[in-house]
Amino acid sequence: MGDALHALDAVDWRALGAVSPDRPATDVPKVLRRIARASSTTRPEAVRRAYGELQDLLLGSAAVGTAALPFVVDLALDPKTVTVLRPDLVDLLTYLTGDGTAGDDATRDGAAGQADSERSAVWWQQWPRMLKLLDDGDPVVRRAALGLISDRTGPLLERWHQETAPSVQVPLLLALGRAAADEDLTKETDAEVRAVLDGLLHGEDPVLRVAAVVASAPLDPQAVSRARPMLLELLTDPVLAPRFGEVWYTVDCELPYERDDVAAWVVELLDPDMTAATSFLAALVDIGSRIGDAELRRCVVDQAWRLLVTRPSAAAAVLPLAAGLLTDPDDDVRYKAAHLLAMLGRAAAPHADRLAALLDDPGESRFFDGTVGDHARWALTRIGDPRALPDLVERLVAPYRDMQGRGYALSDPRQPDVADVLRPLRAHAEVLLPAVREALRDEVSRAGWLVRDLRDVLHAWGENPLLPGELTPYRPPAGPPLPEPAQAAAEVLTYAAEGEWHGTFAAALDALTRHGHLTPPVREALTALRAADRRFSEYGDYRAVLQDERIRARIDRALALPYAAHDPLGAS
Repeated sequence: MGDALHALDAVDWRALGAVSPDRPATDVPKVLRRIARASSTTRPEAVRRAYGELQDLLLGSAAVGTAALPFVVDLALDPKTVTVLRPDLVDLLTYLTGDGTAGDDATRDGAAGQADSERSAVWWQQWPRMLKLLDDGDPVVRRAALGLISDRTGPLLERWHQETAPSVQVPLLLALGRAAADEDLTKETDAEVRAVLDGLLHGEDPVLRVAAVVASAPLDPQAVSRARPMLLELLTDPVLAPRFGEVWYTVDCELPYERDDVAAWVVELLDPDMTAATSFLAALVDIGSRIGDAELRRCVVDQAWRLLVTRPSAAAAVLPLAAGLLTDPDDDVRYKAAHLLAMLGRAAAPHADRLAALLDDPGESRFFDGTVGDHARWALTRIGDPRALPDLVERLVAPYRDMQGRGYALSDPRQPDVADVLRPLRAHAEVLLPAVREALRDEVSRAGWLVRDLRDVLHAWGENPLLPGELTPYRPPAGPPLPEPAQAAAEVLTYAAEGEWHGTFAAALDALTRHGHLTPPVREALTALRAADRRFSEYGDYRAVLQDERIRARIDRALALPYAAHDPLGAS
């Protein structure tokens, strides 16, 4: 790297201006020198900081990135560069070379077109040197270098015939399958790709056999279904399980996939065939229970939850699966099994006694709040079982008394919000009302964050949401205004055609119901929506099921309306 460092001075970095108000381009050679001079004795945080600075500088300006490209290639190729940074530098090259291809756009002209042409010229000049990274002695560097060719079937095929490290072979295969499916290949190249994958399906390396199936999926949608027996055998082999975490990488992720991650990937590939996906899960949980593999059973309940949140048709298969895991020895599995039954609502009624037996179960999930007993109690409320009512309000409110809110992602099997549990229980308001009012008094006195939720519950029950002596008017949650019938009909037709969530869809359904008639096109659209195997919701957690239930109830009310031969307001 010595000569390259001297060459840094030949670049007029000052002429390139500033990357940002506080970062001139003249900082680039300084950072490159710091990286080049780093060694195994350099503090790790200093190395990471230097790389972060370099990344910000080069990705912040196409011109600066182009000027620095040859020097980044030098650093990446040099085995003396600090080991932990070489793969990162290769990743940076992938981004920089992506900018370099901008010059291929023939529609660009003028100064911008000239700049793109110059970037493209630099890119092509460095390309042969970058390809040398695919032959590097470090498999981690070779794996990172796959990003340079991950969308090119020809180079991937060529690399496959030379690569021997499984931790590089797996991501190479996965990239090969995607690239081959995306490119318009000649018959010869297509046949060669399929021959490679088919050959591995019967090979001796079990992980590569699984990788070949997954890599084949973009080319052959039935590949995973046909390979289910083999996949089931290999993914449940306890001896083989650790090896996935050693070699199963992808081009776009620096961390390996564990066996359970790969199993989840397989279920997602089976997802379009709900019967195949759920039967695969059932087989996994059966084997996982038989061999005492708690991680495998956790994977199953997580995937069952994912299916249930997105596909109503999963309910029939998820019900017995979740019920069978209510007595699982693993706390996390029982927690999520009870959560699944709660999401299933009244369909879980045959298992009410088993849920009631778990009301005092203190088992917890590794990542979520609440206990198995909390979810069992919620499940009983969804069923309408009065055994859930004693101490329900106190158990819901107590964990959050000293908190200012809850933190959660929008796609987790988490404990439900207090209002989501209580709001549907209007039929039991007489029993629950004293506890709700007491909880509200306590929250008001402490300015707690559940005040609004508890007022909303009282309002939903038709009760006064204010405490005695309170004068500030209560304002109920405001929804979108009801549109005119013609607009409502248009919104329904648009939603049915586009398939993307519209926040005003519920209001449109209410407007049509109030209007009292449906035109044939709207009825046809609603009938198709009602039959669709999808959740009508903006959420990605348990609320997807709750909102979907409410939307489907609205659709049913609308479909019960009489026909209208024509719409006098013009909707069609």
